[in-house]
Formats: sequence, C-alpha cells, structure tokens
Amino acid sequence: MITFQEVLTRLQSYWSGQGCIIWQPHNSQVGAGTMNPATFLRVLGPEPWNVAYVEPSVRPDDGRYGENPNRMQYYYQYQVILKPDPGNPQEIYLESLTHLGIDRDQHDIRFVEDNWESPALGAWGLGWEVWLDGLEITQFTYFQQAGGLELKPVSVEITYGIERIVAALQNVDSVWEIQVTDDLTYADIYLRPEWEYSTYYFEKADEEKLTEVFKVYEQEADRSLQHEPPLVLPAHDYVLKCSHVFNVLDTRGAIGVVERADYFRRMQRLASRVARAYTDQRREMQYPNLPAAWSVDSETGELTMPASPTPAVDYGVAPAEPADMLLEIGVEELPADDVTHALDQLRDLVPQILTEARLEHGTIALGGTPRRLTVHVRDLAPRQRSEEFIRRGPPVNRAYDAEGSPTRAAEGFARGQGVDVADLETAEIDGGEYVIARVFDEGRPTVEVLADHLPALIDALGFKRSMRWNETDVKFSRPLRWIVALFGEAVIPFSYAGAAANRITRGPRPAGSPESTVTTPAAYFKTMSKNGVILGPSERRAVIVEQAKAAAAQVDGTIVDDPDLLDEVTNLVEQPTAVLGRFAEDYLELPAPVLMTVMRKHQRYFAVVDEEGDLLNAFVTIRNGGKQHLDTVAAGNEHVVRARFADARFFFNEDISQPLEAYLDSLDTLTFQEQLGSYREKAARVEGLTARIGAALGFNDETLDIAIRAAHLAKADLTTQMVVEMTSLQGIMGREYALRSGERPPVADAIADHYKPTSAYDTLPQTEAGIAIALADRIDSLVGLFAVGMQPTGTSDPYGLRRAALGIVQILLGHALTLDLSNLAGWAAQGYTQELGSTFISEEHTTAAVDFIVDRLRGVLREDFPHDVVEAVVAEQGHNPYRAQVNAEQLHGWTTRDEWTDTLDQFARCVRITRNVDEDYTVDPGGLTEVVEKELLVGIEQLENKLGRDSDVDTFLTAFQPLIPAVQAFFAPQDEGGVLGMADDPDVRANRLGLLQRIVRAADGVADFSYMEGF
Repeated sequence: MITFQEVLTRLQSYWSGQGCIIWQPHNSQVGAGTMNPATFLRVLGPEPWNVAYVEPSVRPDDGRYGENPNRMQYYYQYQVILKPDPGNPQEIYLESLTHLGIDRDQHDIRFVEDNWESPALGAWGLGWEVWLDGLEITQFTYFQQAGGLELKPVSVEITYGIERIVAALQNVDSVWEIQVTDDLTYADIYLRPEWEYSTYYFEKADEEKLTEVFKVYEQEADRSLQHEPPLVLPAHDYVLKCSHVFNVLDTRGAIGVVERADYFRRMQRLASRVARAYTDQRREMQYPNLPAAWSVDSETGELTMPASPTPAVDYGVAPAEPADMLLEIGVEELPADDVTHALDQLRDLVPQILTEARLEHGTIALGGTPRRLTVHVRDLAPRQRSEEFIRRGPPVNRAYDAEGSPTRAAEGFARGQGVDVADLETAEIDGGEYVIARVFDEGRPTVEVLADHLPALIDALGFKRSMRWNETDVKFSRPLRWIVALFGEAVIPFSYAGAAANRITRGPRPAGSPESTVTTPAAYFKTMSKNGVILGPSERRAVIVEQAKAAAAQVDGTIVDDPDLLDEVTNLVEQPTAVLGRFAEDYLELPAPVLMTVMRKHQRYFAVVDEEGDLLNAFVTIRNGGKQHLDTVAAGNEHVVRARFADARFFFNEDISQPLEAYLDSLDTLTFQEQLGSYREKAARVEGLTARIGAALGFNDETLDIAIRAAHLAKADLTTQMVVEMTSLQGIMGREYALRSGERPPVADAIADHYKPTSAYDTLPQTEAGIAIALADRIDSLVGLFAVGMQPTGTSDPYGLRRAALGIVQILLGHALTLDLSNLAGWAAQGYTQELGSTFISEEHTTAAVDFIVDRLRGVLREDFPHDVVEAVVAEQGHNPYRAQVNAEQLHGWTTRDEWTDTLDQFARCVRITRNVDEDYTVDPGGLTEVVEKELLVGIEQLENKLGRDSDVDTFLTAFQPLIPAVQAFFAPQDEGGVLGMADDPDVRANRLGLLQRIVRAADGVADFSYMEGF
C-alpha cells in the first residue's frame, strides 16, 4: 500500500524529472498553494518558470473539530506551475498519475469544467476538476490574470488534493484513516491539531484584537511597498497574513456586509500593488531569466516568443470532382454548455460561409464532444461557382471629358477592376449615370477558398468565457490542440492558434488520445467508430438513456427524469458507458432531495427510483470509456458517494441541532448586495411586502398569518451548512428544518414554495402564502438592484433578474392574479426607503423595473398571440400581466371576425385625425349644428355609459359596434351629409375634434389599437 509520504515523494521525483524546481512550503498560513510567492508572483511577467512544491493550506471555516471524515481546516496541496504552457500539460499530468501507481486503463479519469477566481488576489483562470472515478483529485487551471494583471505567457496551474488521492489509493472512507507512514495514521498526527485549531477559530479567536492585527499587517504591507525600492516579498507576506486574519474573523462571524466588501477591496488593492511592484522590479532587472530567443519590447512591454515548430504535412491532391469535406477542431475538454453553444453557432455559420464563398454543396452534418467539434460537408464542389459582377465606377461626367475621352478617374477604375478602359459601359443607377465594369470571376479551387475561410469560421465561434493559452494570444473556450481539415484526400492548408491543419486526429482520452492518420473524411468516421467515439450529441444521448435505463433495471428501478442533467452528461463524454453503483440503505433516512442533489450536483449521477417514485439506494453514472474494469469504476464512485453522503449527514445533523429561527442572526453577515445590505435586511423587507401583497390578494387572517410567518423564516436556511454546501436546496431544507422545529406545515410548505419557479419550465408555487412570498422576494430584488445599477446586460445577469421577472409573470398568469406591477414596485420601494432614506429609490428606478418585467410578459404572450396583438394590449395593460393576457386573447379573437377590418378602420380614422392635436377639447353640445355631429355625440355617450374603469377589449369593442355607423356618417363626403373634422371655423373644429378625442380616449387602459396590423 502506498503511503501519504510515498505519494509526496513520488510527486517530487516526477516533477523534478519534468524540469521543475522543487520549492518549499511558504512560512506563512495560506489558503491555497496559489498564494505562495512561487506561484502568485512568479506567474507574473514574461520569464519562464516551472516549479513544484507541497503547500499546507489553511481554511479556518472548513474546520470540523476532526468530526467530519472529509473536511478539515488544515490539509495539503501539491502545487505545480508550468510557464509557459508546454503544449501538452494534460498528458504530462496524466503521466504523473501513472507514476503514483494509478492504472489509467482501470479507472474513469475525466476533466470536468471548474473555473477558479480569487477576487481578493485579482486573479482568475479557466480549467477543470480532474475526476478519478467521480472523485475530484486535482484542480487544473490556465491562469489568465493575477494581481489584476493579464498574464503573458499564460501559466498552467496543477493543484493535487493529496488527502483525496491517498484516501482513494488506500480505499479508506475517512482522511483520518490514511496511513501517512506504515506506522502512523493521519489521525495520529493531525487529529488533535484539527480539534485545537477548530476550537480557536470558532470559539476563542479575539475578534477585537484580530481586527487591530489586520490593520497592523495592512499598514506593514503598505510601508513595505512605500519603501524605495519597494520591498515586494515582505509586502506579499503581510498580504497573506491579512488574508488569514480575515478568514479567522469571517469564521467567527465578525465580518458584516459592508465590512466584507471593504476588506476585499483593501486586500485586492494591496495584492495589485504587490503584483505591479514585482513586475516593475523584474523589468528593472532586465528579466534575468528570459531565454535568449524571447524578447520584450522596452516601450510596450510586449512579449515575443518563438512560434511552435510546425510538423511536416502530407497535403495530397485536391479532387477534381465533388467530394466530402471534413473539419475537426480538436480541443482539451470543452464545458458541456460550450459544446451545445458551438454547434448552434456552426449550424448557422457553415452554410453562410459556403454561400458567401460560392461553393455548391450537399448536406451538412455537425458533431460535437468534449474533445472535438466536427463539420462534414457532402459533395462539395471542387471550385467556386463562376460569376459575373457589375462594379459601379465614377459618374459619367467625371469619367469622360468634353471630347468623350476617358479621364484618369475612368482609367484608374478600369485598372482597379482588371479590365480595359475601352470595355467600360454606362448605366443609370439610383437616378444617376455611372460607368460600370463587367468583371468575370471564374472562381478559385475549393482548397484555396477554404484555406481562407476556415480560420475565420473557427475565429467566429464565441463562448461565455474564453481563454488564452499560448504565444498566439488567440482566445477559445479551452486550448485548441489539433485540426483535421480534409477535402477528399487533400489537406486544406491553414493554421489557427498555432495548430496547423493536418490529417492526424486523436482518439478518446481514456485510450491515451492516440494519434491516427486519416486519408479521407470517410476514413475519419471509421476511425472514430473504431475508437468508440459517438460524434453526434443526439446519438450519444440516446445511447446514454438506453444504457442508464438498463443499468437501473438491474435493481428493479428506473432513472429519474432529468433532461438538464442528461444534456450535461451527454456533453461530458464521447465514449459513454453506464455504470450502476449502490450505497448503504441507511442513507435513505436523509431527505430524498438531499441525496438526489448530492448525486446530481456534485457527481452528475442519475438517481434511481422504484415504481412509486421512492428513491432506491442505487445510482447510475456514465463513464467516459469502454466496458473494461467496470467493477473498479463502480467501486470508486461508490466510495465517493459514501463520502459525500457522510458529509451530508454531518451537515444535516449539525443543522437540526437548533431551530430554524436560530439561523436568522447569521443572515446579518450574509451579503445580499453591498449597497442593499444583508439578507437579514432583505428578509425583513420581504416580510413587510408579503403582508401588503397578501392583503391586496384578499387573504383571510389565517392565511395572512401563515404568509407572514413563512416570510419571516424564508431565508433562514441560507446559512445552514446544507444550503451553504448545496445552494439548490434552499427552500427545500427550509421546509424540512421548519417542520423539525415545530412550525405549522402550511408555513413550512410556503418556505419551500416561494423559490418556485426556478426556471421557465418549473412548477409554480401552489400555496397562497408561497405565492405572496415569491412575488415579494422577486420584486424586492428587482427594484433594489435596478436602483444600484445592477440591471442585466447582454452577457451578464449575476442576480438572475431575468428569471425573477419571468417568475413574477408566470405566477400572475398561472394563478390568474390581477396585481398591478406599479403597485408592487412602489411597495418594494417603500421598504428600501424605510431603511436607506427617501432618495434611495426614485420613480425612474421603479419604472425601469416594471418595464423590465413587462418585457418578459411580452415574450410570454408572443408564444400564444401575434406580435401586433401583444403590443396593442401591453401598451395599455402591461402593468397588469393577467389582465393583459386575458385581453390579448380577446383581441386575438376579434381579429378573426368578419367585422374586424371595418371596426379597426373606423376607430383608426378617429385616431389619425387627432393624434397630432396637442390640446384636449371639451365638447359643447350647444355648438353641434349638424345631424351627424349630434348623432355621434349620442353614440359616444352610450359607449361611455357601457364602459367602466376596468373595461376589457370585449367590452370596449362590443360597445363600439353601434357607434360605427355614426363614425362612418361623420366622415362621409360632405355631399352625402358628412362633415370636415378639421373645419375652418375654430369653434366648430374644436367641437368636432373633441368628439373624436372622446372616442379615442374610450380605449385608454384597454388597448392601443394603433399597433394593430392594417391600422
């Protein structure tokens, strides 16, 4: 059995052999190996740096007194930095696992999206968790920024979780059982220190004194940086000390909402100053470790690195007849969503590019897995379609002189178009006479055309987050490592992001990504099939469903229907194999949502249920690989889920040790938004809003009491350990803990209910109390966050305001509630006014929030009604979504009636003649002299008598029908008894306009018919 000590020794040996300096742990508490100056400072600047070291990591908030089998405040990371990216860091890393004795053929090893960010350090990067049979054993990151500075070259950070790896290798369920040596366990050495530090961090640390200590450390960091020259390393040490003291204070619950943001700002400023001082220092030293082949521009600081060598390519001969084209973009593991997003873009881009390139083709098929995106075009023409173009030149009067001889303008134009000046013609274009040239383009060979267009195709792909990784500075979702581009048997010659198109593809990750040479597109697909790679997501999805159902049937169960999880898992693998796992039945004593969330969120497992829908002690995971060694893979995943469930049991038991209401005090230190205060303050606002909404909805006293009590407790579970660990359980755990605390079941149900709907497809809250809290929670967020400028942008919606606004619309429509959004927003604003002052929320803010919700309403209504109907109704009734829906349905019905065209025409005549009249006129009945005027007034009065404040479309249009003949008579030709609305006599004109204005105003609050088609 390999010991903890041997694992560290082997890693040191391996990475030393890879050319890394073997560094030592830092002599100050750090939260991660990233904070060691061997990483944080050395990734800055242009100089190469390869280093490896063990780093004890201290995270006070993770302390559990040694009672948790997998979580502690002090543990070990093994940190590796490779700067610059060596081109194959994943392969180098995977070989290190072999060096540790992990047989990669027997396990499911995967790279699963997990990005890293440290706001306090101004640092971030993109990458993955590395899973060993479902166990996260390593964080693998391409650093993009540190200290607020963009990194060039990019560094690869590999951070091993030593305890997890050793626990897996030794097959123990608790870190405390790990053999550090043959004679000593982890508990023998570290259990007592864990208890002592947990006791100190949670119970004994002096908050007042540590606050002063933080200031001292901050001042010393500042003094070090103000020295000339700056003392970078002492300053960095004090930043680390600040970070640790902050973590201790945070663990003690001593950091409030405003203080937290202030602490982060102060630490980030210091970290940024340290980073800049270090880069200045290295520049002044003229980068002593910079290789001779690299150079840095003295003025711009731009780094120039030698390009990676390009392998020789057998380009082959381009076909003379239509042939298939294949493009494979080979990448390190893409995030699951990025696979889908890339395919959606390619679906539009590929036909567009082929059309623009004048290349005739057959069908287009796309494929996408975590490792590759493919485009397959059948029967692509061997060259562009020939085409004649007409190019417009200068006007004739500038192209020829008085004698008709061509001028320099004509000669220059002809020369630019490659034609003889004598061949120029004239033509009338846009009302003017111009010279034109007829240019014939016979087209280029397809290989040449695609060599120009394919780099642009790849470059056009956009992702939510992209990264750099090599000297080209190209950005993509994850590093692009190879390109296959074939037209028939010919390679299409181009390069992108340092990768030259070739005919060499790579096999699946579990097989070691073996290289294969493919001669044609057909040969490529045979190679993929032979390797077990399923390129099409829909085909892969079907295989996963079939295999997962078969696996669940082994225990007389079926997998839980979870389309989102299925979509994600489909794009996490390219060689799917279902594996059935089991866990101890006693874990079923935990609430089923807890177990299902653990399996889904952390492990991407499919839960298994029986015929009644009750959870079974089994799960299905989808391996990326073949059917060999499934027992080993299953055992590894079972080991992981046992540890996860043990954590969940620990959290659950800790949480229920006190009533739910006791967690409210902790909300004081949980930030909702820096300017809007804590969740405790938000909870109080929501409670007040719930009472207002409940009263508006006509709740009886008992229901209102339930709603207010549930609102009081609705956010309490946010600080429970279970919800902190798995935020998707918010509300669900609140309900569970409320029941266990003796709250009435309707109160508990409303707590869970108020988070619904969580998506466009989720169920709505079903309890009256839950509905009121759900509306209060969402409108409070919208109004407050709009007031502090946190409106969603095209690419960012960190507070989920689109979802919140849509939720309000769904609830009001789904439960047929006639609530005015302006009232809702006004009540929410009053809650903020009481806390933050009368000027904090303006009418502009509430109007913007209401308009935002109305935009979501438009989207919902357009799913069922034509655009013009929706706009007409929303213009007048959008503030009341349910009324808008009812009236949209009514108006849509009217548009199908025979009388609709005439109805709209007659109303439109009234609108068109008055729409640009600024003054409102009052009708003087005594001034009406014509019969048609008097009859129109009678009809208007009858119309108005039939309408009320809440009239709907049906009421208005039905009441308008008897008025139509009078309107027609009014607008009839004068020789037929009609009159002029815009009469010359001002008094007559005012009276007639007043009549028409009354007709138009009658539709106010009902619909703006000017939006209707045909108006």
